[in-house]
Amino acid sequence: MTAIYPSHLVQEVLWHGQRLLIRPVRSEDTDGYVAAAKLCTIEDVRRRLMTGIMQVSHALVSKFTTIDYERTMAFVAEGVKGDLMAITRLVQDSCRKSAEFAIIVRSDLQRQGLGTLMQKMLLDYANDLGLQEVWGMVDCENRKAMSLVEKVGFIRHFEFGNPFARVVKVLG
Repeated sequence: MTAIYPSHLVQEVLWHGQRLLIRPVRSEDTDGYVAAAKLCTIEDVRRRLMTGIMQVSHALVSKFTTIDYERTMAFVAEGVKGDLMAITRLVQDSCRKSAEFAIIVRSDLQRQGLGTLMQKMLLDYANDLGLQEVWGMVDCENRKAMSLVEKVGFIRHFEFGNPFARVVKVLG
């Protein structure tokens, strides 16, 4: 059964005087993901995927763009030229009370508020679903990501010896 595209979640927003389309990901976004990844540093990709991957392949991206929209949601920020600028993802746990998030903003667009915009929209979506919390794993050395999650109200939980911190935002 093919998932029905949630077109009611498409929004147009103004960001630095530019119109962006924030919309759920589509399976046709594979090329856009690959193009966006080429504008990210290897370090940013490594921190997002938590692996030493050197190149983002179409096969890998296909896993991120083919989703069910029920348990998983991914939003993209699309520029006026159709370029993908940021991607955020939410995967609900089996209990459907919490969900793991992930986010990546193209390296050339970081520190301009786009990550904050995308994260807030994802949290609004999670709240609308009635989730109790959103959580993620962040590289402890990733100061940009730590700053972002703290800005939108996440609490960091460190474990001695673990290079990643679990960040949690209680909703409701």
